[in-house]
Amino acid sequence: MADIAGVRILYTGDYSRKEDCHLCAAEIPQFSPDICVIESTYGVQLHQPRNVREKRFTDVIHSTISQGGRVLIPAFALGRTQ
Repeated sequence: MADIAGVRILYTGDYSRKEDCHLCAAEIPQFSPDICVIESTYGVQLHQPRNVREKRFTDVIHSTISQGGRVLIPAFALGRTQ
């Protein structure tokens, strides 16, 4: 949060209110900003449940490796990289 000439500005990166195995859930700030800037990569997207996505992901990896293939996983965000 920044205070510029008495105007409180809050900037956040992308966040989630759901805790996962790598990151804590976002906390609600104890103050009310005058301006709030929020990054939102998937703000209006509905996703399948995490366990369904993880199962599909690991199934593809296991299938590829069992056929002698190799897997390269490009990632653009901390949560995806871990």
